[in-house]
Amino acid sequence: MWAVGLIYGTVRWLEVLAVAVFVFELTDSPFVVSLMLVVRMLPMILLGGLIGVLAEKINRRQLLLVEFCGIAASCAVLAILVFTNHIALWHIGLGAFLNGMIWSADYAVRRTLLGEIAGNENVGVAMSLDSATTNVTRMLGPLLGGVIYTAIGLQGTYLVGLLLFSIAIYLIKTMTYRPGAALAMGSKFFTDFRQGLSYIRSNRTITMVLMVTVVLNFFGFPFVAMVPVIGNEELGLNPVYIGVLASAEGGGAFLGAILATLFVQPAHYRRLFIYGSTIFLCGVFIFSFSSGFSLSLVVLLIAGLGVAGFSTMQGTIMYLEAPPEMRSRILGVLAFCIGASPIGLLNVGWLAEWLGPSQAIAVLAGGGLVAMALVCFYWRDVWSLRGR
Repeated sequence: MWAVGLIYGTVRWLEVLAVAVFVFELTDSPFVVSLMLVVRMLPMILLGGLIGVLAEKINRRQLLLVEFCGIAASCAVLAILVFTNHIALWHIGLGAFLNGMIWSADYAVRRTLLGEIAGNENVGVAMSLDSATTNVTRMLGPLLGGVIYTAIGLQGTYLVGLLLFSIAIYLIKTMTYRPGAALAMGSKFFTDFRQGLSYIRSNRTITMVLMVTVVLNFFGFPFVAMVPVIGNEELGLNPVYIGVLASAEGGGAFLGAILATLFVQPAHYRRLFIYGSTIFLCGVFIFSFSSGFSLSLVVLLIAGLGVAGFSTMQGTIMYLEAPPEMRSRILGVLAFCIGASPIGLLNVGWLAEWLGPSQAIAVLAGGGLVAMALVCFYWRDVWSLRGR
């Protein structure tokens, strides 16, 4: 499961950067660039919670295998379309949507599998290591994306994706896994979903994690869509250096996740989650005022350290707080909350057309800091506690 996450994350961020550069060169529109990320995130909203219920009714490994076969086929078709000069924006958008379907299933399927394999006593370390790996891909993917796009073009991105997804399919097929107890197929689908929502409402720790997730995905993470635009328009960078800039946050997040894996104890999980989220929003806000490549790089590295606190603890806290029979459902709702990103992406794209990309990031990140302050105040009894 760890290697599968490494492969998928690398391809995802490689494709995000390459598609953003290609679309901006084609349209010269920050809004259209952000729209591609919106399409990629739509499955989170449309399918996130429902996939969680489905993952408790069928074999999770088989579900993951079907999804990866589908996205591998998508990469093959898109590579052919680019090679034959028949590629269109709607083709790229459809490919992004299919890629997003795997992303929407990551929490409910792959991370639940990871937690089951690790066991409760090791889940904190396992989730931290997985988060570190995810952050490596956020560093490695854009770097590879910039180099491959410059050397080969968009078709190279899809060919690399096809190759890596084929390796992931092999790993999933050969994985040894004993599925846990599943919900009866005859049980009512939406009744199970409502039961999961009822439990979430009764647990203040889970509701806090979900609310912070919404805040960061609406106000913080949409800045990623503007990094290629800022790098191209304001900093005058080529695709390779844009890839370096886009990978800086992932580099900081990787370092932070490794430190969390080695040193963070369960008593500090909730505080690290809140502190990391706040540091990230502060970093994005400062980045919006940066006018040089070096300073932008440093600021995004620091923002990445904050992301590590958020991402390593997000899945860990949710997994530990959820009853075993509801974990996939509740992690599916987490994926739904991550789906706040499409709205934030539309917002940042619209603001960028109106105010400019840097100003758009400043407005969103500033709003995120205000929202984060409100969350910290309302749930102060939860995150200030010492305990997991």
